[in-house]
Amino acid sequence: MKKYILFPVVLVALVLSSNMVKAQAEDVANPLLQYINKDKGIRFTAGARLFADVAYYHSEYTPMKSGAALTDARIRTSLTYGPLYFYADFDFSKGTFKQKNIFVRYNFHESAYGIHSVKAGYFNEPSSMSLNASLYNYHFISRAAPAMALSAGRGLGITYKYYDATFFADQGLFAENKYNDQISGFQGVSLSGRWLYKPLNNEFITLHVGASFRYSRINTGEVVNNVFKTNVELESNMQTYVDGTTEFLNAQVPWAKNTITVGPEVLVVTSNMFLRGEYIYKRLYKKRNDEALFENQLGGVWSWTTLASWQAGNPMRSSKFQGAYVEMGYLLCGEGYGYDDEYGLLRGSSERGDLEIVARYSYTDLNDINKGDFFLIGKQVFYPGGVVADYPAVSTSIGGGRLHAATIGVNYTFNQYVKVMGEYQYSNLKNVYFPLDKNFHQLQMRLMVSF
Repeated sequence: MKKYILFPVVLVALVLSSNMVKAQAEDVANPLLQYINKDKGIRFTAGARLFADVAYYHSEYTPMKSGAALTDARIRTSLTYGPLYFYADFDFSKGTFKQKNIFVRYNFHESAYGIHSVKAGYFNEPSSMSLNASLYNYHFISRAAPAMALSAGRGLGITYKYYDATFFADQGLFAENKYNDQISGFQGVSLSGRWLYKPLNNEFITLHVGASFRYSRINTGEVVNNVFKTNVELESNMQTYVDGTTEFLNAQVPWAKNTITVGPEVLVVTSNMFLRGEYIYKRLYKKRNDEALFENQLGGVWSWTTLASWQAGNPMRSSKFQGAYVEMGYLLCGEGYGYDDEYGLLRGSSERGDLEIVARYSYTDLNDINKGDFFLIGKQVFYPGGVVADYPAVSTSIGGGRLHAATIGVNYTFNQYVKVMGEYQYSNLKNVYFPLDKNFHQLQMRLMVSF
């Protein structure tokens, strides 16, 4: 553990020892510490960020843990050498070391007509608009629940990106897990991309419309009774990090093999207002070794005598989930909102004295329940057709939870290094595993320090 902490500290110390270190106070995009060698075209930066949150929760039955937490603490480094750019950051919050982003990017063609680049390493797949925005530049304390539950996060892969003032296209190939740690066989793979069209993009207003698409092949799982079984877990917290529990929104999808995720999006930005929204649909197609599973159950108390009868008693179908969110903000005072063409995202508020009010509605549906199925809370199982019987009937229903959440917030920027955020959120939950939990209220604040 100590070697992981000392590594970024040494990097910062090297920067501090240079006589070319500069304190940047003009632009939040510039780090506090940097080394520049113009003759060789080298620029090295080092920085850090800290998020400290405090939250109060009120729930009807299952308690959530109110209190304070260090939710993010990172060391960031970057190196630019001509068209080559390297970036790495590491998180030390909650007393553990976590690798976040580490990648290299090469801009192989730059002109007034657009920029082409290739990026390789460990970073966010080009999927959800919400997940591709840094939390420091986000206008809410947490990302929207449907994006966290249904969209792809970081992956090990390679992408090609093109962007100009009108178009944005980012697409790539990713590995299923960054350490190739599946039990056996080939590692899974995903193809993902995000494409935008900007019919309006000037100093007064930006409008982009677009969509993301992702296909993934699941090959990671576990061997149970000599049968290889895959499982996909879809989950989200309650749009808060002090208590980051995901038990209220959690869907376990066994035998998932091929998944497709589609997400149309829209964003409008003016000098003092933004409006953005996204819909996400996910479908998971399944595959299992029915013959091996049938043979394993022969001779049991409830043994099925033929493969056809076993398949009839153990049906399998694809599963589908969806969610959406809409967010808006109004800048009461400040320099104005901005748009980032390189990433196709709204910029964060970073000027001294920026004061904004924001509002969000999100909808996350991780329930995929067959019509007529009955859930028996005592046994924690679904019964098909609404009939509770002793024979081993199997339902394909999944009760991951359905959440409606409304959030209002106020954010203030003291300077480019320090911000404070405050929010109130009301959430309504429908989850068969938590029948007594319906209404949640939460108040939370965040102190953000970044340099």
